[in-house]
Amino acid sequence: MEKTNETYLSDWLAHKITDEQLKQLVSEEDFLAYQNIKVTLDSFEISNPDLEQNFSAIKQKLADKKQTKSKVIPFWRFVSIAASLLILFGVYHFFMAKNEIVTGFGNTQMITLTDNSKVSLNAKSKLSYANTFQYKRTLQLDGEAFFEVEKGSPFTVETSLGDIRVLGTKFNVIAFQDFFEVKCYEGKVQVTQKDKSTILTHGESVRFYKGTSENWADESSDKPTWISGESSFKNVPMRYVIEQFKKQYNMPVDYPKTIENVKFTGTFTHNEPTVALQTICLPLHLKFGKDQTGKMIISE
Repeated sequence: MEKTNETYLSDWLAHKITDEQLKQLVSEEDFLAYQNIKVTLDSFEISNPDLEQNFSAIKQKLADKKQTKSKVIPFWRFVSIAASLLILFGVYHFFMAKNEIVTGFGNTQMITLTDNSKVSLNAKSKLSYANTFQYKRTLQLDGEAFFEVEKGSPFTVETSLGDIRVLGTKFNVIAFQDFFEVKCYEGKVQVTQKDKSTILTHGESVRFYKGTSENWADESSDKPTWISGESSFKNVPMRYVIEQFKKQYNMPVDYPKTIENVKFTGTFTHNEPTVALQTICLPLHLKFGKDQTGKMIISE
């Protein structure tokens, strides 16, 4: 098939042919016009292109050139080039763009992914994944989420504290500051943290916190209690328990540093903050109240 000037331009922009080779294939006027187009393209914001503005800019460049050149170049040629570039920008944007779901204080959200996997996102958490997720099942999580994964290609959850890889299963992930916990509710998951991998099966959990790790097993439930409106903890530092309370109620809490690493086992409701604080404080013989600004105060 005979190549056209538009094909030569595409090859040149993709660095498949050099400037010297392009000069041999097109006229001097066309070569100068292509250079102007390339300069225009280099000034675009690729991460989030304004396609209409970019197309108008190309047309204006071409119009200015037609006024200064005695030779008239057919406008359809530039329309064809611009259309090709718009397609390239659109494809680039599709493959690079990400979907992002963020929950607020006291809010949860259930997301059905393109592979029919389901994700329940806890309060003050963020989930993100590319438009190409169905071809590479990888997500990024900050916070807490429960995953029900459809069988298929490998499914990976990436966090700042470690990664979880599965083929098809149900599991819960918490990745918050320096607290990383994974519990497997069905199937099998591989948890990788700092190049060390742990395999979890039904009912097994692993937790990493301040350089320590802990494993335990509990097959008493088929999904985390927070989905039905109650946060539960097993031997968890009070610092993290209070942070979870703040995420659910959007209330400031002041507490003595001496209790932040005290371990708590129990639950609190998502429906009433006073009742929630009672169930947190009473087992540890702590007191709580509210100051004039509305801040909750926990004391020993």
